Amino acid sequence: MWTPAMKGERIYILDVLGGNGDRDSANDKDWIPHCFVKSTSKEFIGCTSMSEAFHRLDLARAVNDVRRFNFICKVVQILVEEKLPNLSATARKSLLGILTAICFRSSNEDVNVSTAKDLVKNFGNGLDNVNVCGSPQLVSRHHQTASSLLDLISEKNIRTAADADDESALTFFDLPREVIMLVLRRLPDHNSLLETAQVHEALQEMIDGEDKIWKSLCTFHFQEYQIKKQKTCEKSWRQAFFDLKKYHGCRELYADLIHICCHCKALFWKSLGHPCVRETTAPSVRVTPRQFVDMLIYL
Repeated sequence: MWTPAMKGERIYILDVLGGNGDRDSANDKDWIPHCFVKSTSKEFIGCTSMSEAFHRLDLARAVNDVRRFNFICKVVQILVEEKLPNLSATARKSLLGILTAICFRSSNEDVNVSTAKDLVKNFGNGLDNVNVCGSPQLVSRHHQTASSLLDLISEKNIRTAADADDESALTFFDLPREVIMLVLRRLPDHNSLLETAQVHEALQEMIDGEDKIWKSLCTFHFQEYQIKKQKTCEKSWRQAFFDLKKYHGCRELYADLIHICCHCKALFWKSLGHPCVRETTAPSVRVTPRQFVDMLIYL
């Protein structure tokens, strides 16, 4: 479902990406996403706003890179769940542009649909806070865009379910049970398991009945000494996982994430590097999604 509100946000995404959404000039082809943190030094010009940092790090386009997608989603999650009242109207518009890009990718490629849906729902709920910045008209427009994005994701789910009704087609459940179990044990977190269990009662039975799946999650996310303190003979691996998660939290692993250069204080994607003024390679420090959000909030 394509609405005027979504059309407006798409135009904004293209503007964020750079004019018509493509970088055709020689300078644009050589451009590497990076930005300098706010600084009083005359040598470096730091970002002065969150929306500028989003633009210089090319977050709206970066959602199409599978290596960077999870990092960006975590940043968006923190912002929409915890920081939305602290954002200016311009920053919120930039955030909505990134969120729209996430939804378009999820819908077009049929990946991370539940993640996109949760982000949109949380964004819409956050707009109900009386402390959000912007005129009532702007807030209403953002509400309409969030509703349109939910319709887009829901429509994709309906089409996928309809396609799966073809009895003559080979389905996931035609695979041997052992293969299905190996696939389930590859899922990276408990949310993925719980969402998968809702797809079909056969998957629900496997996920609820096979303790090895939850044991794999425990050994992936937690240290051996942590597991020994929580896992007992009376406690299932599933219950142990949620107890461990409560006390220690889950590991956050990203294929690519933002680093900060120790020399020029530039934020950049680790896989892409940045044009540092230092002749030799300067050391850098990884920046977690929460640290990145904290930097942006105080710009």
